[in-house]
Amino acid sequence: MRKQILTTAAILIGCAAATGAAAVDIGADTRVGGQIFFDVSHISLQNENSSGAKIDAAPTGTGFDVKRFYLSIDHRFNDVWSADLTTDAQFSTASTATVTTSTGNTTVLTNQNSSGGVSEVFIKKLYLEGKFDRAFVVHIGSYDMPWDRFVESLYGYRYIEKTTTDRLGFSNTTDWGLNASGSLGDGDLVTYAASVVNGAGYKNPTRTKDVDFEGRIGVKPADWLTLGAGFYSGHLAQINASNENFPSNTATRLDFVAGVNYAGFRVGAEYFDAKNYKTVKDAASAAFGTSAIVTASGAVPVSDKADGFSGWVSYAFDAQWSVFGRYDEAKLSKDVAPDLKDKYLNIGLAYKPIKALDFALVYKNEKVNNGSTSISGADANGSYAIGGANGTRNGTFDELGLYAQWVF
Repeated sequence: MRKQILTTAAILIGCAAATGAAAVDIGADTRVGGQIFFDVSHISLQNENSSGAKIDAAPTGTGFDVKRFYLSIDHRFNDVWSADLTTDAQFSTASTATVTTSTGNTTVLTNQNSSGGVSEVFIKKLYLEGKFDRAFVVHIGSYDMPWDRFVESLYGYRYIEKTTTDRLGFSNTTDWGLNASGSLGDGDLVTYAASVVNGAGYKNPTRTKDVDFEGRIGVKPADWLTLGAGFYSGHLAQINASNENFPSNTATRLDFVAGVNYAGFRVGAEYFDAKNYKTVKDAASAAFGTSAIVTASGAVPVSDKADGFSGWVSYAFDAQWSVFGRYDEAKLSKDVAPDLKDKYLNIGLAYKPIKALDFALVYKNEKVNNGSTSISGADANGSYAIGGANGTRNGTFDELGLYAQWVF
């Protein structure tokens, strides 16, 4: 199976390479395209130990990363029905062991992480679309969640950084389930999207006890102004037959965003308020990342809240050059470790030589105070632990590099 997947990916890469800046037309109704995020940069990550000494931590160093590698096939059956397959790739380190059973020896996976020497191709999106009207479009399968893509369209610099809820682990960009979306009024005055999903994201289509819900509504009162609000509720695919009678919490999230796009300026702000996604291991360590949905032992789970905001601004001098900046701040554990905070910023200069390419010289800085957490990003498809020990120490992340995006 793995060989077949990799062979398919190789064929798609060959098709893409033959085209340069434009997607391939394979027949009248099928298209192949892709998107790649890559960068070369220097990272410095220093975390404080229990005595307050600053210790260099991975991924400190200089290197080249390919963070996203999407390959897509779109096929249109008729004016209503179409389908999409989008693959992604990650670098993986996996260890195995041989287990003897009644039927012989079996090789099993004993450990796997997302930063290593093996490349794996997996499904990002796989859906059937029914477009019955611009006001009612249905997607069945693994499809974009309502919130993150909406905010990304206002932000405009996804290849530089994820949006704040995605970066901090309070949302999934894609999940398996059903989605309905549409637009109403002249100039897309009102847009909406609603999804009923498994809850664990596109990498985990596991069937669980209940489904999760996410919804979003957008309003565009003027051509240059967009407003949006969103809501999420569910168990993040953590409730199943073995623990359905355990005490549990429900994860909820409220989202608000406003974006201005006028005369080359992009200005926007996002706010989220999340409850029971994750909490800290204990108040003394303030190590954030423990599930707040259900415990393995059946004990009553801790209830915890988080909130934060993200603000961005950019200005395009012309079709090729722009400057940009962004600042995020979040309280990750308001109830258990209220002093645990994450602060993030980036600034940069972007250049677009042709339609298919974007380059940006970027500086990033992040600080986690009074505890620690794990952030999705930095090296290729991995994450980094940032912060300090004992719930009183800090961590600092700095990066300077050249980021790029290739769309074909």
